[in-house]
Parts: sequence; C-alpha cells; structure tokens
Amino acid sequence: MSTSGAQEVAGEKELVHQLIHCGSFEEVLQQYDQTADTYEQYFVSNDFDAPRLVAEAVLHLYPADGVVARDQLQVMDLASGTGLVGQRLHDAGVRHIDGLDASNQMARIARSRGVYRHIFNEIVDESKPLDIKENTYDAVTISAGFVKGHLPLTALDEAIRICKPGGYVINSLRFEYLVTVTEFHQLEPHMDRLEQRGLWRRVDRYVTDRYFQGVKQGITYIYQKL
Repeated sequence: MSTSGAQEVAGEKELVHQLIHCGSFEEVLQQYDQTADTYEQYFVSNDFDAPRLVAEAVLHLYPADGVVARDQLQVMDLASGTGLVGQRLHDAGVRHIDGLDASNQMARIARSRGVYRHIFNEIVDESKPLDIKENTYDAVTISAGFVKGHLPLTALDEAIRICKPGGYVINSLRFEYLVTVTEFHQLEPHMDRLEQRGLWRRVDRYVTDRYFQGVKQGITYIYQKL
C-alpha cells in the first residue's frame, strides 16, 4: 500500500474511533458537526453498506408495481446523517421522504441534496416524544443509528409510534455491537418485548458480510407495525 493510501485508511479508522468512543452525547454531536463535510468520503470509501441494505429493504417491501405507488410513499429516515438513504430512495422514485438528525451540519448536507421534503433537526430523547404525529409514515428507516452513545433503545418505540399500522420499521447496524456495546445487550430483548405487547411483528432478521471496511458484519431487522 502506498503511503497516501495507508494514511487514508488510518484517517478513516481514526474517524470511526472518534464517532463511537465519545464520552457524552454532546461530544457525539460535536464530532459529527466537525466531520460532516468528510463523512461520506470516509464511510463510502470504506464500503459502508447500511444505506444500501435499508433502502433496498424499503424498495422490496414496496415494489414499483405495488399497491402503494412509490411516489406516494411516506418515509422517515431516522438518524438520516448526510442523506445516503434518502438519496437511494429518491433515485428509485420515492418522493415523500423526511429525515431526522441531531447534528446541524449533517442535516445541512442532507438538505442540500434536495431529496428530502423536510429534515427535523431533533434529538431522540427518552424523556419526550418527537414532534411528529403518530401513524404518519409507511416506512421508518434507521441506518446505522444504533451506535454507542447515539440512539437510545426507545428510538424503536418512537419509530413504531410514527409508523402507520401495516407499515414497516427497518433497522440496520453492525452485528458486533450486540455484544461489544453494553446498552445494546438489551436491543433484541427490547424488540421482543415490543412484539409481546402487540405493537409490531418481526418480518425478517438477517446478517450480511462486508457491511463495513469489507470485513465487518451487519444485521438488519424488518418489523411490521400492527
């Protein structure tokens, strides 16, 4: 590997380390605001597969010739970042896409794409609901939002609340986080409890290779709101 290539890889690993080892949520926001302009350069070049997995799941659930036309679909891209999911959905004909991200600078870049109807610059807070009406969206996507210190488990409760009955919640994250991140030891049990309460049902759960940097695995969950 060339010196420049080695520096690039080192820089990418350094950025990942910065984003997942913050001491507080305020520090998380600061890191995203500081690195927003280079976020895609780092992650896309590292074969970050979450946006593709999530977008393709939505498109599979709502085919072009389906009952709900894609240009009528209502989608919320939760933890939308710079808009990688929204861009893929828009390219496939989805026109009513909202996003939500707590980082001002990430939201700024997402808005600049021109594919979102609205970007909510909000924090997903356990103590209060989002300023979004219930039963609004046909699909709610979460692409790599579950990272240490990022979304709380109750983000899933909010995803269910704002999703229409019969709609879907699609959530993709790094598989290893179920083990390496203490708070996510309760992620699947929390999803199971939501199902036991009759709020949603599991449609699919699958692990994929080459989720990030060509070696990390990802896990994607698809649930339908009841």
